[in-house]
Amino acid sequence: MRYGTRRLFFRALILTLLLVCQSVHDRIHAQCSGLPVLRVYVDGTFYSGMDYVNGMMQLTDTEGNVVELPARFKVRGATAQNYMMKPSLNMKLRTDDYSEELDSALLGIRSCSSWILDAMSIDRICMRNRVAFDIWNEFSRLPYDTEFGGRNGTEGSFVEVYINDEYYGIYDLTDRINRKLLNLKKTKTNEDGSVQIRGVLYKNGTTDILEQEELSYNDDSTACVIAWHNAWELTYPDEYGGKVAWTPLLDAFEEGQSADFAKKYFFLENLADYQILVMALSISDNWGNKNHFLSVRNINKDIDDQDPSESDRRRFVISPWDLDTSLGGSFDGSCYNGSYYVFPLELFRYNGFYPYIWLLEDSEYEAVLKRRWTEVRNGALSIESVNEKLEGYRDLFIESGAWQRMVDHYELRSEKPLYVKDLAQEINLIEKWYVNRFHEMDAYFGIADGVEAISMPASSQNAVYDIWGRKVDSAVLSPGIYISDGNLFFAR
Repeated sequence: MRYGTRRLFFRALILTLLLVCQSVHDRIHAQCSGLPVLRVYVDGTFYSGMDYVNGMMQLTDTEGNVVELPARFKVRGATAQNYMMKPSLNMKLRTDDYSEELDSALLGIRSCSSWILDAMSIDRICMRNRVAFDIWNEFSRLPYDTEFGGRNGTEGSFVEVYINDEYYGIYDLTDRINRKLLNLKKTKTNEDGSVQIRGVLYKNGTTDILEQEELSYNDDSTACVIAWHNAWELTYPDEYGGKVAWTPLLDAFEEGQSADFAKKYFFLENLADYQILVMALSISDNWGNKNHFLSVRNINKDIDDQDPSESDRRRFVISPWDLDTSLGGSFDGSCYNGSYYVFPLELFRYNGFYPYIWLLEDSEYEAVLKRRWTEVRNGALSIESVNEKLEGYRDLFIESGAWQRMVDHYELRSEKPLYVKDLAQEINLIEKWYVNRFHEMDAYFGIADGVEAISMPASSQNAVYDIWGRKVDSAVLSPGIYISDGNLFFAR
């Protein structure tokens, strides 16, 4: 055996032995800690703005089962690209030669080829997006049947990630909002070779077009500025950008400026569910021209068809995205340790975006909105249900040792993602915040639940305390729950 051949042989042998040892280590780690282990291998390091690169993924679940597949990886997110010490990644599973997509059901989530490794670098508790989507999936479903039970949000599982054998901490491995999940009609190739676009999926908020002053497109028409600083991405079919794909959305913004149009082309309960989610969890980064999807199952259907099963296929559906500013969080992670952002509920009536701007004064929509809050306040958005989800992930992180491992890892580094050292204390404070928000929601919708909604007179001489027991100035109370003279009251 020649020297060069021997060298390559021994290098491959050493790599194989290392992978075997790591696999054994990961099986023990995952089984003992309760969190799966995901290893990512690429040539070089990840950097902001990079394109997809070929690599490998190796996933070990808590039963010791191992999945190892070729994959392509890309850094994702806008704000997330400022935290390259813990990068968020798109992961696309591929065949051995990387030429084709490969579907795989990872950790019991639906089988698909495209995945997200969410680093949650600005969320100090590393769970807001997952908790909010768990809540959404529990109370809101698509207004039609799918093979996934009408699910309209991502599913995910927390994992501990290594990149090129360096530890990076807790990530959320999730599927994506895509054509398959929403059961959108696939594009069709006609006998003459032309392509018929049917289902479409638009994502609000993009930086693919920098100048967003007026109607414009990027080079391949997969991104479009609909109106001033209102830009969208064509998520599906992204290979066929053009006028036909964008026409339904353009028509809606140009011709649909009325409540009647919105009620005809949208599902009111779907819209109400999204607004309830954003209101109750104070998701400040999602009320406006970003962080949601609009989809149509088949743009060729007739909205005026007398058969609802046909006309409904031409209606829009809204789906949420990136819910990491929920539960009092903020886009830059600055709200923590008892100080949380509260999106004023009154702003929802005046700061609506399309199509809400046409519905917020409509009595039919208002009735649906109140009914949905009345229903979900005793279910997925009840105080008990929200606490259960927060505490479940808190216990998983702490009891698995993953939280302490992540903190210890980044405490030794000069560049860090955002986190709290005392996770249990932070969750306790967020739970108290949600009690306040829950009662604000009740007061907003006029629901009495043992709390009287009154206005606190500025001249009151009784000491006033917030729900954390801190004395506050009664003359300048923000909306919320307060205690005075042994009584609980809500200040508007």
